[in-house]
Amino acid sequence: MLTISRSPSRTRHPFEKLFIDLGSHSPDKALAALTSAMQEERRDMNAFEWLSQALPGATLKPALAFGSVSELYRSYTRPAEFERLKGLRRV
Repeated sequence: MLTISRSPSRTRHPFEKLFIDLGSHSPDKALAALTSAMQEERRDMNAFEWLSQALPGATLKPALAFGSVSELYRSYTRPAEFERLKGLRRV
């Protein structure tokens, strides 16, 4: 009899959905770097250029790499806010 061992699946951080690969960076570190870029007024910077400097080795999904840092930030915060609001509505 053949038994298949399954490793427990880890829950993905919602921020990981924006990346093909985070390289050696954690989702929390990547999100902190993006938040810092927003606070430092780098909103209009190209997302690919920002990523190359802030998180070397990480790869954004192609549609997001052509946008700005602020578009990348909104791509994360809008779905997160929507999920939060859906949770409030159920209560």
